[in-house]
Amino acid sequence: MPDWLREHIGEIALLIYIVYPLLKRWRDRRKQRREETQTQEQTQRQEQQQQRHRGRERVQDREPDRERIRARDSDRDRDRDRDRARDRNRDRSEDLRPTEAGYIDAARARLDRLEQAASRLLERADSDLRLVRLAPTIRDDLLRRIGMVKRSVSGTPTLSTIVQETTVIEGLEELLRYLSTMARQRITGRGSLLADADAVADAFYAPLLELARVQGLDLRTSQPVAIMGDWTLSIVPRFASTRVAPLRLPRDFEQDVFRWPAIAHEVAHDFYYSLESMDESLRARLALPAGVPVLESGREVDEGWLRELFGAWLPEIFADTLGTIMLGPAYVEAMHRAFRNPSSPQRTAAIMQDGSTIDEHPPERLRLYMACRVLHHLGRHEEANMAWERWEADHPDVRFYYLPLGGAWIGLSDEHLHTVADSLVDLLLLRPWPELEGFQLQNIPGLAYLHGEHATVERLVENLAHGTQVEADPRWIVAAAVLATAARPTLHERILDAARRSIRGIGEVRAPAGGPTKAPKAPARAIRAELVSSLTQPEAIREAIVLGAILGPAAPRKPPSSRQQQARRARG
Repeated sequence: MPDWLREHIGEIALLIYIVYPLLKRWRDRRKQRREETQTQEQTQRQEQQQQRHRGRERVQDREPDRERIRARDSDRDRDRDRDRARDRNRDRSEDLRPTEAGYIDAARARLDRLEQAASRLLERADSDLRLVRLAPTIRDDLLRRIGMVKRSVSGTPTLSTIVQETTVIEGLEELLRYLSTMARQRITGRGSLLADADAVADAFYAPLLELARVQGLDLRTSQPVAIMGDWTLSIVPRFASTRVAPLRLPRDFEQDVFRWPAIAHEVAHDFYYSLESMDESLRARLALPAGVPVLESGREVDEGWLRELFGAWLPEIFADTLGTIMLGPAYVEAMHRAFRNPSSPQRTAAIMQDGSTIDEHPPERLRLYMACRVLHHLGRHEEANMAWERWEADHPDVRFYYLPLGGAWIGLSDEHLHTVADSLVDLLLLRPWPELEGFQLQNIPGLAYLHGEHATVERLVENLAHGTQVEADPRWIVAAAVLATAARPTLHERILDAARRSIRGIGEVRAPAGGPTKAPKAPARAIRAELVSSLTQPEAIREAIVLGAILGPAAPRKPPSSRQQQARRARG
C-alpha cells in the first residue's frame, strides 16, 4: 500500500461514510420522482382514454336517435313521393282510360283485319284445287259470321254487346288460325298424304251423308279435314260449330297400312256426335247411363250394374260397330294389330278407370270380341271365328275381365260380359233406328261390307300385292291393302305405295301412266255452265259481239283489180 494511502485512509473512510448515504438518498429521490412522473403520465393517459371512451359512448348513444330521425325522414319522403306518383298515375290513367267509343273502334278494327285475312285465304282456296274443300267453310262459316258481328257492332252498340262480340271475335280468330294451318299443310310437302286421307274419309262418310240428305237428318258436321300434328289419331266433331271436323293424324301415320282403317272409326265418332240428339236418344232407348262411377266393393256388382257398364263405352262401341260394318274383316285385322299384347295378355282384359269413373274405352279384348260378333251379322262367319281364335292364341289363359275396386282388382267372368255384349250388338244391328228414320245400320244404302264388296276387295288384293295401281272406291282399296299386307307382310311397302297411288286425293291432279300433264286452268264443267248462262242473256250476247268485233282479227282483203287501180290513179 502506498504511504500516502496509509496517511489518509481514515479521512477517506470518514468521507465515504458521510458521502455514500447522501448519494444514495439523492439517487432514490430521483428514481422516485421519475416513477411519480411516469405514474402521473400513465394516469393522464388513462383519464384521456376514459374520456375518449365516454365521448364515444355518448356519440353512440346519440347515433340511434339520429338513425331513427333519418329513417323517419326517409319514410316520410318516400311516402310523399309515392303519393305524388300515385296521383300522377291516376291522372295519366284517367287521361288514357278507353272510352266506350274506343272499345267500339278497337272491335271494328279487329274485325276488319280478320275479314281481310279470311278473304285472302278464301281467294287462295278458290284458285287452288288442293284447298277446294276449305272454301265453303271459309265463306259460309267464317266470313258469314264476321259479317254478322260487323252488323252487330255497327251503329251505337252497348258496351255489353261489345264485350260479347269480342269473345266471338276471339273464337273466329282461332278458327282462322286452324284453317290457315290446314291450308299451309296442304300446300307443303305433306299435302299428298292429307289429300289421300281426305279422300278416304269422304268415302267412308258418303253413304251417311247421302242418308242425311235424303232423309233430312240434322247433321251438323259434313266434312272431315285431315291435319297433321303431335297427337294420337282422333277427330274433333262439331269443331267451332262449323261443318269441318278436323281429322287429326299423327306425324307417322302414313308409314303403316294398318292405321288407315282407323279413319272409319273416327268418321263414325263424328257422325255419332254430329247427328242431332243421337247420343241422348240412343241412351234413352237402350237405358244406358252416360257415366259409370267406380264401385267401392264387389258386393255392388250385379247383372244390372254390368249392363250399365256398357253405357260408359257406348260411343266407342258404336264407332267400332260402324267401322266393322264399313270395312268388314279388314277393320278387325287392323284392331288385332293395334291391340295385340302377347307380353301382357291380362292387360288387354283390364277395365280401366278415369278418375272416379270408368274409362270410355272398353278393354281391347272385349272390343275385338264385339267386332267379331258384327262380322257374323255381315255373313263373314269364317273370318270372325278365325280372328277370335287367333286373338285367344296370342293371349292365352285370359278367362276374366279385371275390374278395379278399392285399389285392388276383381275378376269378372267372360260369360257375364260377353252375354251383355252379344245382346247390345244384336240390338244395334237388328233393330230399326228412329234416329235414322227407321233404317238398320247394316241396311243403310252403300254402307255395309257385304258379299259383293268382299268379292271386289279380293280382286284388288292381288293387284296391290303386285304393286299395280287400281281403280276402285277408296274404302275397298284400304280394305284390300290391309288384307293383302296381312297375307304377305314382307310386301308391306309395295302394297302401301300401290294403295296410295290408287287413291285419288282430294284436290290432287295426278299424271296418267303416259307421263305428266298440266292441270287445266279451269274445270270444263264450270266453263260450259258459264257459256250456257251467258247465251240466255241478250245483253251479254251483244257485248260479246261488240268485243269480238273490236278485239278479233281483221278479215283478209282481196288484192284490188286493175280497173280499181286505174280509178284510184284517176282520183289521185
